[in-house]
Amino acid sequence: MERGLTISMNLPDGFLECMKETLKDDFSDYLEYFDKPAFRGLRVNTLKADIEKVTKNLDFETKQIPFCKEGFYISNDIKGLGNHAFHHAGAFYLQEPSAMSAVEALDVQKGDKVLDLCAAPGGKSTQIAAKLQNTGLLWANEYVSNRAKVLASNIERCGVKNAVVSNADTALIAENFRGYFDRVLVDAPCSGEGMVRREPNIFTEWKKENREVCAKRQAEILDNAANCLKRNGTLVYSTCTLSLEENEKTVEAFLSRHPEFELIEINQDFGRNGYTYHTDNKQIAKTRRILFSDGGEGHFVAKFIKSGEENCETDIFEYKFKSENVVDEFFEETFYNPPEKYYIKNNIVYLLPEFYTNTSKIRIVKAGIKAGEIKGKRFVPDHDLFISSNVSEVKNVLDLPLDDKRVYEFLHGNEIDCDLKGYAAVAVDGITLGFGKASNGKLKNHYPKGLRIF
Repeated sequence: MERGLTISMNLPDGFLECMKETLKDDFSDYLEYFDKPAFRGLRVNTLKADIEKVTKNLDFETKQIPFCKEGFYISNDIKGLGNHAFHHAGAFYLQEPSAMSAVEALDVQKGDKVLDLCAAPGGKSTQIAAKLQNTGLLWANEYVSNRAKVLASNIERCGVKNAVVSNADTALIAENFRGYFDRVLVDAPCSGEGMVRREPNIFTEWKKENREVCAKRQAEILDNAANCLKRNGTLVYSTCTLSLEENEKTVEAFLSRHPEFELIEINQDFGRNGYTYHTDNKQIAKTRRILFSDGGEGHFVAKFIKSGEENCETDIFEYKFKSENVVDEFFEETFYNPPEKYYIKNNIVYLLPEFYTNTSKIRIVKAGIKAGEIKGKRFVPDHDLFISSNVSEVKNVLDLPLDDKRVYEFLHGNEIDCDLKGYAAVAVDGITLGFGKASNGKLKNHYPKGLRIF
């Protein structure tokens, strides 16, 4: 019996036959890894911590992955990482290794305006944010509302200051941001065929015909993405499926509809060149596929550049400043370099990204940083303000070593011993974790109840 068929009993009828038809010469390579454990990855978030600090302080082995220098393989046997203090602090993000490849291909530069059009749950968005280092703009959109909330939560945890999270149809994004972005990522909803080892249960309703349904939706999203990109901008299209219909054929069809785009080489060294056996278009070889034997669960990446005329039609949002003494006093007391401007709406104070834009037609889930709320004559700061601040920015910091029992007392929502006074950031090994208000030798806990360990 061929290796890999031992778990095929849990797969839909015709799935492996379809894979054989799709992968051709690579099918035996695919089967060789089929019944082995799925790869598991961790990416260090360099907005919050450097690579060495995180990897040296984890009590388990990590191994560099080929898709991203901040990414590492970790064992499937490791449990409870979601409760790790570094995870709560946003110092790392748990992410399937090959999923890190698309953002590497996007080649984000500081100061770019970047659109992640299908962004939930946030792995690629937070990877983009780390490359921007709080410069430029990250606009992360998700069509499904509950997934958009998860996306916003992950962006907050990772300390991103320059992001906007929207919950909108991609057509509405295209209508409002024509020719605006330097780089656009479309990590498209797909049939998920590359995730069979990781999530075998999702294939209970798999049908080959679903590939065409997904391809039609992907075409619409790509057309909208094309409208959002400025001249000479970069578009990256990725999926976690294996089908030609959703990968190479979708790319070929997009190029036929958009002659202003051309495929360009992906300079990063990962995966294998895209297939050309189904077409005479040799340009398709510039795309990349990642299979199990390449060190990931399955990914496809294509990179385009846009020519043609500039057509930016988006207006920059105009701040309407309203200074409040109670807010100014808080910022002066708490930060070494207080923000020069802030926006107030319904007594909520926001620090908006520099390139925040006029978006009255689009539902915004999160815009920049929610700094806090004015309550009468008091200003009550928000967790978002502190988790996005580095310890060097805050005057009052309780910095605890990772092995200090107060770290997990804080994450449980308890009061902890503290010899400071007033609002103070709480950090673990120099990485901000949250905040509290200190007095009389104790720190009153302000860690959000929905994030606490129980």
